Amino acid sequence: MTLMGKIIKKENLKRLFDDVSREFKVIAPVKKGEDYVLSEVESFSDVVLDYPTTILPPKKFLLPYKEPIFAFDAEGFKDLIPDEKIAFFGLHLCDANAIGRLDLVFWNDPYYRARRDRMLIIGISCKPTETCFCKSMKANSLTNACDLFLLAKDDKYIGFSMTEKGRKIVSQLYFEPETVNVEEVKIEYEEKLSLNLYKVERKILEDYNNPVWDETAKKCLACTNCTVVCPLCYCFDVVDETFIFPGEGLRFRCWDSCLLLSFARVAGGHNFRRDLKARYRNVYTHKFKTYIDEFGVPSCVGCGRCIIFCPANIDMREVLFKLGGV
Repeated sequence: MTLMGKIIKKENLKRLFDDVSREFKVIAPVKKGEDYVLSEVESFSDVVLDYPTTILPPKKFLLPYKEPIFAFDAEGFKDLIPDEKIAFFGLHLCDANAIGRLDLVFWNDPYYRARRDRMLIIGISCKPTETCFCKSMKANSLTNACDLFLLAKDDKYIGFSMTEKGRKIVSQLYFEPETVNVEEVKIEYEEKLSLNLYKVERKILEDYNNPVWDETAKKCLACTNCTVVCPLCYCFDVVDETFIFPGEGLRFRCWDSCLLLSFARVAGGHNFRRDLKARYRNVYTHKFKTYIDEFGVPSCVGCGRCIIFCPANIDMREVLFKLGGV
């Protein structure tokens, strides 16, 4: 399929930002100390488009850490469906594709869907670092998870619209009238360690007792850093909070992690994954086997956050390599 793009000069990005901010709450990359985060911004001057990987992925705005889902009292229940309109301005392609993969799981969830239907996603070119492996995870190509993608080209950007929302934006006068046609938009680079996803998928259950699980579990602290910063770890718990008046309260869903000892504990106290080895292996089995079986893609986009923020220096690529994923 041929993609048609339109050129926008860098000096016109502010006009694009201002247009978007009139209709949406804009979430964009900003600098925080020595790091970068996705945060609400009101001025284009605060936005940093040439940035490395942010600490937390966009999932924190789609699946908030603690999200009220309904209120209850003596009269009954009331769903708390969100109605805010969010625009991501300047997402890396891996993070945009992660949202597309979250859609596969949560599209019929009313709280997620309400945000997604009102959402605008504008992606932007990135410079992959040594911890990136989106190419191996088939997440380096432009998909319709992005409404609009800005591909850097010298002192300009080429805007590719992938949805009706995107086409409406590129019709604005600050985009040049001429078009640029390409067969595909990809982030091309040399990965530090290239992986064969299909070999991983086959080997992960064939070699269930591979010594790599014991070896890695001895290093793992079960701190859940990797699952917190992962754009595609979406485990959650459900908690009820009551108020001073009996019979009134809220039900929340909160982030959880399958690395925690309590995660697989059931009524009666039995725990299906008491050993850390089993819990750690489960992360990989889900991401690179069962998720692929169900949706055809891994529950990973190779953003590298799990590598960057692991205090035990565990590198997911090395684990997959030892499983035979080359």
